[in-house]
Amino acid sequence: MRQNFEKNNFKFLLQYLRPYLGKLLLALLAMLVATLTTLAGPYLTKIAIDNYILAGDMAGLNLVFILMIILYAIYWLASYWQTYLSGLIGQNIVASIREDLYHHLQKLSLDFYKKRVTGDIMSRLTHDVNALSDLVSAGFIRLLNDLLTFFGIVFIMLYLNIRLALISFIVVPFILWATTILGKRLKNAYREVREKLAELNSDVEENISGIRLVQALNREAVNIGKFKKLSWKNFEANLKAVAYFALLFPTVTLSRVLGEALVLVYGGLAVINGSLTLGILVAFLGYVRRFFAPLSNLSNLYNTYQSAAAALKRIIEYLAIEPNVKEADNPVQLQGKIKGEIVFAGVNFSYDQQPVIKSLDLKIGSGEVLALVGKSGVGKTTIINLLTRLYDIDQGKILIDGIDIRKLSFKTLRKIIAVVPQDVYLFDISIKDNIRFGKANASDQEVEKVSRQVNAHNFISNLPNGYNTIVGEGGVKLSGGQRQLISFARALIADPQILILDEATSSIDPYTELLIQKALTELLKDRTAIMIAHKSITLKKADRIMTLEGGRVAKEEYIS
Repeated sequence: MRQNFEKNNFKFLLQYLRPYLGKLLLALLAMLVATLTTLAGPYLTKIAIDNYILAGDMAGLNLVFILMIILYAIYWLASYWQTYLSGLIGQNIVASIREDLYHHLQKLSLDFYKKRVTGDIMSRLTHDVNALSDLVSAGFIRLLNDLLTFFGIVFIMLYLNIRLALISFIVVPFILWATTILGKRLKNAYREVREKLAELNSDVEENISGIRLVQALNREAVNIGKFKKLSWKNFEANLKAVAYFALLFPTVTLSRVLGEALVLVYGGLAVINGSLTLGILVAFLGYVRRFFAPLSNLSNLYNTYQSAAAALKRIIEYLAIEPNVKEADNPVQLQGKIKGEIVFAGVNFSYDQQPVIKSLDLKIGSGEVLALVGKSGVGKTTIINLLTRLYDIDQGKILIDGIDIRKLSFKTLRKIIAVVPQDVYLFDISIKDNIRFGKANASDQEVEKVSRQVNAHNFISNLPNGYNTIVGEGGVKLSGGQRQLISFARALIADPQILILDEATSSIDPYTELLIQKALTELLKDRTAIMIAHKSITLKKADRIMTLEGGRVAKEEYIS
């Protein structure tokens, strides 16, 4: 199971790495040059001591000095390109993963968002993707660099003196034990950190979004207490991870110091009795320090990998989720105007195994305005959600102009239907840009035209910045009635053939409602419309009123 997961991780990252294979090869070449120059340093020290310093040869010593300057200049250049190219590749991969995850989230069905809190989604899109940054930015290059350095040093040490090399290797099992045992616990600790952070983010997002209700109901103290508990759990999870890492790092360091001490004692005795040259001992100490550096780096990289693996698992989990509502393989693309005839034929729908719509047969003629009424929970809004394919029906068919909506492309369906919801949401951008959500390329003149149609132009013009006024998150800077008017303009600028008003006048003051009622006659002209409303003044605009009970049609009344 673990091997399959590791394999899937590799395959997942490899698909993002392929476009940058050329740059990766250049980074590997730079890494190879940097590694070779690093390995050559202590050996040049040996030559300088044994061949020139002890012999008093200044010319030879100067030559070694010049070679070292050239060597480390090459190292500096190669190291720069290695770091830059690996960082460039890694950041491109991270950006691509984040974009693909965001794109995938945009395609998931509404039931996905109903079952998950926003904070958890945000955590995966931000913190989990960022956790991959260190690994993919330089992790792969660092891994090869450390492995090449390690085996290169082993070869040189064995070449210089086999006994000293074997003495140096005595402490390697301690390092392997530390990275294996502690590394496993680190992985579990980092997974817990991710989970606790997601819970904390979810709580913060929920409370900030509902701050008005929190303050109105005097829930500040309760929410602060809950936040403290979640924050403390996050603290404990992080502290556990830090504790394991704190134990891992000094264990590796202690092993390195012990190895150097063993080499110094044994090698020093060998120099004293004449069986080893001073140059070899000094070079060997240099290689011992370098020998433990890649091992230490590998343990740190393992730590980075554990954190990234926990994050990657959470990302892949989301990417593996398939939307319940899918577009057809060869969807129908409608061009031009449609009639707008709607038919529900034997439609059944259940949510969480609870029947909501039962054997619904309904026909709405082209240009007809249908009003849906009934108590809360009888299926009024569900009918709208099914028509717009936020959910798919369990049985039956929904047809627009005789075409099953499951065969229509999402682009076509969203183009021909516009919804004005009861709870209007505006983005924290200008009024005109909010209206342009209905038509991205709409001109300022078109924005003003539809605003006049819904009688929103006057209040917009009276704002300090007019159409350029920033409305705040959710439109908090505007009144409920003003937000509703803007939502009308946003729907109308799309020029839909089917217009849906979901309790669209329920939160509007009498004066604003009167403004909308004056515009409704023109707005509904030549459009098929479905209105969910309780107010009689809105129902007067309907051609037919349908009363729902228990997911079925209980009564129909035609308005003369």
